[in-house]
Amino acid sequence: MFGGLIDFEQVRALFRDEQACIRVLYEARWPDGFRCPRCACPHAYTISTRRLPLFECAHCQKQTSLTVGTIFERTRTPLHLWFQAIYLHCRPEGINARQLSEAIGVTYKTAWLMAHKLRHAMSRAEAERLLEGIVRVANTTIYYHLDGISNWQPQEQPVLIAAAGEVGEPERIKIEKQDKSVLPNRKAPPAPESFILRHVAPEARGDVVVTRRKDRPRELLDVGVKLEQWLAWIFRGIGPKHLQRYLNHFCYWWNERNGSMFADLLQWCAATPTITYPALTGRAPRASRPVRTTERAARAAAG
Repeated sequence: MFGGLIDFEQVRALFRDEQACIRVLYEARWPDGFRCPRCACPHAYTISTRRLPLFECAHCQKQTSLTVGTIFERTRTPLHLWFQAIYLHCRPEGINARQLSEAIGVTYKTAWLMAHKLRHAMSRAEAERLLEGIVRVANTTIYYHLDGISNWQPQEQPVLIAAAGEVGEPERIKIEKQDKSVLPNRKAPPAPESFILRHVAPEARGDVVVTRRKDRPRELLDVGVKLEQWLAWIFRGIGPKHLQRYLNHFCYWWNERNGSMFADLLQWCAATPTITYPALTGRAPRASRPVRTTERAARAAAG
C-alpha cells in the first residue's frame, strides 16, 4: 500500500475523512468479502445510521459492527487519526506517545493508549510468525552497567535474541526479556528451551544453535546495541513493566522493514481483539458511580 508514498502530509490527505478509512478497513477485515460471524453468509445489508456502519446478515439477521473484534473496538478516536498513527509507527525513526499526541492532535493519554494497542497487534503478529531455517540464539544485556559487580543492577535487563539467517545482518529476529529473579547474576547462562518452543517453527528446531557467552555472534550483539539505542533515543528508556511490548515492536519493525508494513499492520489491527486501558495498566476498571436522588424523588419512585 502507498506505492512509494512516504510523506505524512500525503497520508493525511489520502485518509482525509472517515468514509475513505471505512472502505480501507472493510477490505482489511474482510479481504475475501463479508462473512457473517454466526453463519458465514457472504451477503449483508449496510446500516449507515451510525458513525460507523453496521452490517446485517441477509440470512440470520445478525448485526456486525465494522470494528468489533479489532483493536478499534469501542474507540472514540476517529479512524483517520488511527490510520495516521499506524503510518507513523511504521516509519524507521519510530515515534513516542508525546510526539504522536502532537502529530495527530490528541491528548497524551489517548496517544499512549493508541500506541500500546498498535503494539498489541504487532505482538500478535510476532507470536504467530515463527523463525525458520538456521536459527542462532544468544543472550545479552541492555542498559549494561560497567561496575565490575556480577549481581544485577536495577537498570539492567537480560534478553535472549534469536536470529534467522546464517551470516550477516539477520533476516528475522525475536527478542524476549528474561526474569532476573531466576538468573542469579549477569554471567548466568540462559535456559532457552521454552524460548525456542515459542519462537522457532517445529521443523527448524533441530537447526537451532545456542551460542555460549564468549562465542556470541557479532551480528546478534549488534541487534542488541541497535535495540538499546532505539529504546533510548525514541522513548528515553523503558521500565520492565511494558518492556516486552516494546521488544515486540522493535522485532516487528525489523522483520517487516522490507515489506508493505502499513498494509500488514492494518490487517493485524483488523484481526486482533482490542486491549483495554485497565488491562494494560493492571488497574481495576472504575466502578460506576451510584445515582443520587433526592428524598422527594425517592418517595415518588416508591409510589
